Amino acid sequence: MQPKIKKLSKDISLLIAAGEVIDKPVSIIKELVENSIDANSKKIIINIKNGGKDYISITDDGIGINPDELELAFESHATSKLNSKDDIYKVSSLGFRGEALASISSVSKIECKSRIKSLDYGNLIEIKYGKVISKTKVASNYGTEIIVKDIFKNIPARLKYLSNTRSETGRIGQFIQSVSISYPKISFELIVDGKKKYQTKGDNSKITIFNQLYKLLSKDLISVDFRENSYQLSGYISKPNKNFGNRSRMNFTANGRVIKNSKIFYSIENAYRYFNKNKKFPIFNLNLTIPFNEVDVNIHPQKYEIKFEKESEVISFIYNNILKVLNSEIPSENIKIDIEQNKVVSEYENTDFDQTDFFENNEEISLKKVLPILRFIGQIKNTFILCEGPDGLYIIDQHAAHERILFEKFMKIKSDENFQTLGILRYVDLGILKNQIILEKIEKFKEMGWDIEESATGEILVRNLPFLGIYKTKEVDLNNLFETIILDLEANTDTPSNIIAKRLACNNAVKAGDKLSEKESEKLISDLEKTEVPWDPHGRPAVVKLEFDKLSRQFGR
Repeated sequence: MQPKIKKLSKDISLLIAAGEVIDKPVSIIKELVENSIDANSKKIIINIKNGGKDYISITDDGIGINPDELELAFESHATSKLNSKDDIYKVSSLGFRGEALASISSVSKIECKSRIKSLDYGNLIEIKYGKVISKTKVASNYGTEIIVKDIFKNIPARLKYLSNTRSETGRIGQFIQSVSISYPKISFELIVDGKKKYQTKGDNSKITIFNQLYKLLSKDLISVDFRENSYQLSGYISKPNKNFGNRSRMNFTANGRVIKNSKIFYSIENAYRYFNKNKKFPIFNLNLTIPFNEVDVNIHPQKYEIKFEKESEVISFIYNNILKVLNSEIPSENIKIDIEQNKVVSEYENTDFDQTDFFENNEEISLKKVLPILRFIGQIKNTFILCEGPDGLYIIDQHAAHERILFEKFMKIKSDENFQTLGILRYVDLGILKNQIILEKIEKFKEMGWDIEESATGEILVRNLPFLGIYKTKEVDLNNLFETIILDLEANTDTPSNIIAKRLACNNAVKAGDKLSEKESEKLISDLEKTEVPWDPHGRPAVVKLEFDKLSRQFGR
């Protein structure tokens, strides 16, 4: 039978729209916080339980909602921010589509209490999965409070795709941190399961928030304020020597709207590449002020994506001015160009020595072969260890070899009751999102000899590290270590235990360029001989053998 085309019911239409606007608790918080900002709030309090899955409340001191419009606010496509179709092309508010409240109310239980300043009472409306349950007058402070409970309980298929509590909490924390930097005049407060986790003063000081979030002071940052034609770029960027392993500290807004635009991010990163070649990422919080009619924010219901009418002009404006301010920070006497000259020795031009053939046929020690007893000869470029074996010359990559040794030790610590620890007491704060990711893996770290717990204020508290006979005593960079582990966990390339063990090994292993004594080199060789396989945890060879027979043939013997 031919299926008939029919119009979807209002309930189904709302659920479909909700799926585009609301996919996680952080989506709800984003929409409600943006409404509070549009309402000229000076203080916004966000309260969540169980990662926002069970309970979310947003309380502000904004202008409130007129009692006659309270129920209408939860209707689809009802908004106070557009009056005509022309307004779509010059949107100045964060919200404008009139979909958020309707979408949220269709997938949750909602209580909305609001009071405008001209009344001495407030009004309360209760909605359960799209149906209005009650409307009453109540005592209320100025502003609006919206409570959202039991999201997606009416859509089990959506509910099961929510992440665990720590991950959802982390996403919410990351958003609140980003928006608080963008709106320093507003005081933000985040309460998680009854505990205050984050708060800003609303004193219009971005420097204070940078210091609070990233432990950066004004000396680490460069103030940016450029104007050109109808564009203005303002905010703060980090100095070239202040960089991190990922993009989590990069925030960009256009007319106050938090956006994700890969071309803008890449242009800023590219400007830093001239002064920092380590492929790490800067910190910045920048706002682009641009005529509203040159920006299209109506690309996606979640409003993260926007289009610029003159995109290439905008990108050039940002890139050139970031490059200019970075260049002004570098003293001219420190800029040097090193030219490496290639020297040709004429008497060897016609040699028959085939280097390509020689090195292509060198043997990487395979899994099935056991390392023989090796005699230490020396160290080359503080990177490779030369050893004599019974059948050839063995070249050991000291970093790869040490990685393999430490990896296997970390994986075996769980069964070793006698391992030694290095007592420290260190607080690490990567921000709410990243703290939660690391804290989710506490048991995995403990299996490898680490004593980690969550502090009373939500930071990562490290009390003990395993001491594995590291050859070089060095300060452990816990921030960078945890950041790298998080990136690997997000890439999901291996089991959490292997990922953590690999990064712990890589972080603690001797590096290329580290000078080793003869005793240290011999200890490394001895430990490598006891490993299961002679390559590093990433699969790269740790040992290459040049057989004596091949050496003899190359010299015509």
